[in-house]
Amino acid sequence: MSSKPTTLRKTLTVVLMLTVCGFYSLVTTTTLAQNTKVAGDLSVTGQVTLNGAAATSGATVFSDSRVKTGQKAGATINFGKLGRIDLGPDTEMMLSFSESAVGGNLVAGRAVVSAPAGVGISVTTSDGVAVADGKQATALIVDTTCGNTRIASNRGDAKITSNNKVEYVAAGHEVAVGTQTQGSRCTRMTAAGGAGAGGGGLSSGAVAALVIAGVGGAVGGIVAASQSDNVTASSIVVSGFRP
Repeated sequence: MSSKPTTLRKTLTVVLMLTVCGFYSLVTTTTLAQNTKVAGDLSVTGQVTLNGAAATSGATVFSDSRVKTGQKAGATINFGKLGRIDLGPDTEMMLSFSESAVGGNLVAGRAVVSAPAGVGISVTTSDGVAVADGKQATALIVDTTCGNTRIASNRGDAKITSNNKVEYVAAGHEVAVGTQTQGSRCTRMTAAGGAGAGGGGLSSGAVAALVIAGVGGAVGGIVAASQSDNVTASSIVVSGFRP
């Protein structure tokens, strides 16, 4: 009796076992990669959507997620030791974050992005890209509600690149780029800021104007941090954000 059928069956059995083992190894590796993926925890007030669906507090947010807030609504994405992002009302942002940087594309509205030392910040708007290198704990207010882009920084320095031109935002100062939409509220903000597009200190008038813009709690935290000589990651993290 020929032994060829038996040998063939053994060969096929070995090949099948190797294929199954390889498949499970691939599945295990993919699962571990997903489990270690950087994620944020979402907290919401009012009507907020996550990737087009109604969002509730406690939802997990990954990079490339889109968060949109309604009128009189707000959202916070907490990344733990990596920092957090606070969104004001009528704001839309496509998030982008990793273990080394947090931020995203601010489509509309205003955001406060805070990060400890060692984590950079990068926020893109239609006018340019605002960046903090992460050498210091930093919190940036990025506001597009007046049609242009306004950036205010605390102790950590930042810069915005717009139309191949780089504007530096010194600690405790603000810079505006782009074309501002004419309107009463925007006019008040410009008058309060004092220095206009060239940048200037965060005067009491500028703080009041930003409170009108809906980032009062965040501004208070940033101003307090910029005036302190002992700035730590915990003191930079913006709390009490009130849309």
